[in-house]
Amino acid sequence: MVSKKIQGIAPLVLTQMQAALIAYDHTGKTVFLNDKARVILGLGTDEKTNKKDPLEGHVDIVKVINTGDPSLDMVTTSKSQKTFFAHTFSLEIKNHKNGAISILFPADKAERMLLNRQGPSVEMVSDLEAIMENAYDGIYITDGNANTLKVNRAYERITGIKREEILGRNMRDLVASGTFDRSVSLEVIEKKTPVTIMQELRSGKKILITGSPVFNSKTHEIEIVVTNVRDITELIALKEELHERTLEANRYYAELEKMKTMQQHKARFITKSRKMSEILETVIRAAQFDSNILITGESGVGKGILAVLIHEASSRREHPFVTINCAGIPEDLFESELFGYEPGAFSGASTKGKKGLLEVGDKGTVFLDEIGDMSLRLQAKLLRVIEEKEMTRLGSTRTIKLNVRIIAATNQDIPSMIEHKRFRQDLFFRINTISVMIPPLRERTEDVVPLIQHFTKKLNERYHIRKHFSPQAAQILLSYQFPGNVRELSNIVEQAFLMSKNDLVDALDLPVQVMGTLDAQRFIVNSADKSYNDIVNLMEYKILKNAVDKYGSTHKAARNLKISQSTIVRKLKKLNTMLIDEK
Repeated sequence: MVSKKIQGIAPLVLTQMQAALIAYDHTGKTVFLNDKARVILGLGTDEKTNKKDPLEGHVDIVKVINTGDPSLDMVTTSKSQKTFFAHTFSLEIKNHKNGAISILFPADKAERMLLNRQGPSVEMVSDLEAIMENAYDGIYITDGNANTLKVNRAYERITGIKREEILGRNMRDLVASGTFDRSVSLEVIEKKTPVTIMQELRSGKKILITGSPVFNSKTHEIEIVVTNVRDITELIALKEELHERTLEANRYYAELEKMKTMQQHKARFITKSRKMSEILETVIRAAQFDSNILITGESGVGKGILAVLIHEASSRREHPFVTINCAGIPEDLFESELFGYEPGAFSGASTKGKKGLLEVGDKGTVFLDEIGDMSLRLQAKLLRVIEEKEMTRLGSTRTIKLNVRIIAATNQDIPSMIEHKRFRQDLFFRINTISVMIPPLRERTEDVVPLIQHFTKKLNERYHIRKHFSPQAAQILLSYQFPGNVRELSNIVEQAFLMSKNDLVDALDLPVQVMGTLDAQRFIVNSADKSYNDIVNLMEYKILKNAVDKYGSTHKAARNLKISQSTIVRKLKKLNTMLIDEK
């Protein structure tokens, strides 16, 4: 019976040994060879061996078993034609002779080990216990009834449990007494299959436990359960550290991607203004969420461009961006444009019906430009869409679910409109989750030159020419107030670009409305230093400029001054250039 146990233990324990091993039963019959032994013997993994004596008589296995005296022999087998040393020793468990073990070493390696006194000598290895004792993993062996037969030193080190406390005791009693909270050996006996679990000891160590059954070849009952215990505390700590480092790396990557995205989107909105840069950072952060946004600012500051930027920086960028100009759609058509209609919903309606703009924008972004011009009646309907996230087409009773993000824009004073009952306060609260106010161009003059360069570059690309603005022309534009903001600057740059006869766009090429706003007084330091002609020119400039300012245009000023309109334009340009040159 014990010999059969050895046959069962050998494949489970000896396979993992680093040395080349052969195991014998109490009669000297070979019961196991591991792969390393097969290599030295010149045998394939599937090749049958001489069960009686794989060492071909070079070692007296029976004598070693009967006397208990180990032997160290030099062996050369006919199969491998290799010379190696075989260190053979008897195996005893509980004073019963149960067989023997041979450890094989190539001759050159054995000689080095003996010379260096590093190899296993007769004194170092006396039985299977020595092999088990030197295993790095803990080994726990029970019989088929869960009685503890053997534990090794590594098991004591890993678990902190002394072998004296558990040897000979049944696992059921050890669990009942609280020594273990769970027994893999019992689970293996119950399930008749290998079981692997992970446990955390009271010391904080985390261990991986694998129990494997050894079956009787005739009765098919479990005779032995061999349990391997491995300390994986450091492995788990390394895994957790790696996980944390991975998370940290992902956080850095996400932050870099965020910065990269922010720079890409900021590049589309031409600005050098610190205030404008802060606004862009705010809206790009806000774009990551689905909150509604209200953009305010004077006409022409870039509210529509900012709305597009928000959409493209959001998770909805792959879906529609729908612009609805609330000031550009007639009141009687607005409702059908916004909500759509069913076939035959009203006179003149399409027989196929039509999707509304809100429905077209589903899963995307709807930009309500100039929302301050929307009627109170439509404001109420829009409020329901925002609150209920659904709408109904004209002529239908079926509700349609909507998933849209609302961005609204206006150049009007909404709080004042609410006070005068021209805008619903509840709708204002719904669209004003995040509020952004774009400052006028006159409050961020550092953006004027970059915008001039940007618009000039686009015109050069469109017309395949190379023009640029002179410093004098740029200086005049810096002094201009731009009541129409960026939209007006774009128009001025294009007008001067097209009217210029040379590659250099100069001050004389700028439109009259820009030239006429220059104040001649800024160029007079001391009238005593001026010639008569200089003073006359200054006075003529002031008269013409005041007339244009008073009457609103060069045509009306010409009628009142009884001169031609072309004369006023020509003189203003000429005089303005002279004043700048004097400066």
